[in-house]
Amino acid sequence: MTVEEICKWLESSNYREGDRLPSVRSVSEQLSTSTCTVFRAYRKLIDKKKVYGEQGNGYFWGAVKVALPEPPVREQVVERLERLLQEDWKSGRFATDAPLPTIKELCSQYETSVGSMRRTLEKLQAVGILSRRGRGRFFFRTAHAPKAKEILLVMRANPTGDFYCLGERELEFMQKVYAEAEKRKLRVHVLGYHEDSGKFLDSAGKAVAPESFRDAFGAILSTMLVFKPGRLFMHFARTRFPISVWWEHPLSEIPRALKKEPRYAFFNLAFGEFPGRAVGRFLRERGCSNVAYISPYHLSSWSIDRLNGLKKSGLNVFEAVDAEHASPYDFRDKTQEEFEQILARLIADIPHDVDAWVLVNDEVGNALHRMFMRGELARPPYVVSFDNTVDSYRIRLDSFRFNLDTLAEQSVFHIVSPGVTLYKKDDFRELSGRVVEK
Repeated sequence: MTVEEICKWLESSNYREGDRLPSVRSVSEQLSTSTCTVFRAYRKLIDKKKVYGEQGNGYFWGAVKVALPEPPVREQVVERLERLLQEDWKSGRFATDAPLPTIKELCSQYETSVGSMRRTLEKLQAVGILSRRGRGRFFFRTAHAPKAKEILLVMRANPTGDFYCLGERELEFMQKVYAEAEKRKLRVHVLGYHEDSGKFLDSAGKAVAPESFRDAFGAILSTMLVFKPGRLFMHFARTRFPISVWWEHPLSEIPRALKKEPRYAFFNLAFGEFPGRAVGRFLRERGCSNVAYISPYHLSSWSIDRLNGLKKSGLNVFEAVDAEHASPYDFRDKTQEEFEQILARLIADIPHDVDAWVLVNDEVGNALHRMFMRGELARPPYVVSFDNTVDSYRIRLDSFRFNLDTLAEQSVFHIVSPGVTLYKKDDFRELSGRVVEK
């Protein structure tokens, strides 16, 4: 069917004002036509003011609803400054081992008065987050006992305790933890965790127990590709020191018993909607409004979250997704050709008038680059991805870089000074990142 025929079919369906219309995919299946054609029909009806869309909620019959403006909520000056300080804390703009900028510099940065800035900092000092030296230099408070000098770093390992299985991001994180510990003159003792056996292994492959490290005053746990993290946490039930967790799972799966335990701090690097929102803001600043989101892993929560983040940034998003697979590991037994065939099917329906393609990760970017170099794919519009791997530099793919620097810094800082943070109580510790342009 043509775009005009689909429009006439919808107009003759006797929808009432405000009725929800069927999804693009369901219409394409019902009429045996492509999703691209249905998408264009919906866009045409929107242009004619007969249909309107709600971000993340679908399409509806009728003119766009005009919401009554809500009365503005006046944000108090100190509340505003605390919020801005918190956002910069999440992004790693403030170093935990150095003083904050001077009050004068902070006033210039946040466009406020000296009195307001001083009241904000003194409030944070009163609740134990900041310490002050002299009249105007504020520091993040450090609380650990100087006698203890060792922290544990637990990463997944193979049965002999080796780290050959670690990915690029995990190895970089390990290096950054060592660098942060060195700044504070701390030793790092790295343990390998072999999940199948439930054992912790030292560099010689010998099984050890975490509680046997008497000189350790804290631990950093990576849950990257640890499929049952609850078992990992059980091994630390007999310890009493603070624990930082690199949480690489859906946020809803954090063990309830540990959510409010003060000695645990869960840091979210890649899950949730904020990476999608950040990429969405980046694209809007480039003048993009209509984009296609390409993901062969849409059975996973992280792919869905990134899509929802893009939508919440205000973009119109065409979904070119496959919900039969959850991660690159689902394709371990498939050939490169099979993976590329799935991608070819997904991109076949993308409208030609989109401003950009957003790829769920750099691996998809690599595959599309191969297809383009072989002449099987026309040059797409602007393309951006997630992960910022080494390969993204090789093929010059702009990609969202997750903030490993701040993850390492704040993981060590939580151990050194548990409870000292600009995060609000019960706030999940999301670490923002940015798009690296190549």
